[in-house]
Amino acid sequence: MVTASLLFSSMFSTIKTGFPLGDGFQFDVAQANIDKAIHFGVDPWRYLYAFAENVWVLRLIELNYNVFWFIFTYFTLYWVVTSPRTSPLRVRYVLTWFLSWIIIGSVMASTWLSAGPAFYGFVTGDTARFGEQMAFLASTAGEPNSAFNFQAYLWHLYDSGQTGIGSGISAFPSMHVGVVTVNALFISEMSRRLAPYVWVYLAFTMMSSVYLGWHYAIDGYVSVITVTAIYWALRKLMPEFARLRWRASGQAAEGVVQNS
Repeated sequence: MVTASLLFSSMFSTIKTGFPLGDGFQFDVAQANIDKAIHFGVDPWRYLYAFAENVWVLRLIELNYNVFWFIFTYFTLYWVVTSPRTSPLRVRYVLTWFLSWIIIGSVMASTWLSAGPAFYGFVTGDTARFGEQMAFLASTAGEPNSAFNFQAYLWHLYDSGQTGIGSGISAFPSMHVGVVTVNALFISEMSRRLAPYVWVYLAFTMMSSVYLGWHYAIDGYVSVITVTAIYWALRKLMPEFARLRWRASGQAAEGVVQNS
């Protein structure tokens, strides 16, 4: 299960690289405008920068987004699929994980394809809207885990038609937020003590995605709503499937007894 999940996540990068080959990024203006409208006429990154525009805050957020997120995400995946304590939830967790990548990362992303604030100027021609944000992110250019460096790398791959490690640009919805939501839901189900911490981390991840220019705020909101819907649908449906299997196996056993 671990190997399959890692391979599936890697395949997502290859699939995502091909998303813009059709009509390109058509939804950035609409999504940015919706984002601004539901945040009282202000692009959300401006709220964050109003109280946290600091290089050291930026470097901390970059470290979390580019390093700790991967540790938290894949350690949780490994723990769920290998620990005896999680065996009652294992199949449902893995199904939620896979369906989230398929529905959010592939179906929804390719249907409403957007590049995100970091690339807004490139795909719309409007370099002013997120210009100040991009200028601030450039302050860590050349530093380890720099969001600005990785964004430049992704755009170079896209612009030159190449593929590489982590290649592919797709903002809506956010898989960074989606995967943390999967873990938050299941960790909360397993431990009330840990629940507040994982939900705080989810909120931090959502804000980080906006702070670093990877996503519009609605990218995270839609991910949380969609993953939660998948989680509750599977939580309701899987016991029903189990009961149907139990009834079917009971009827089959009864038939065997009668025939004998």
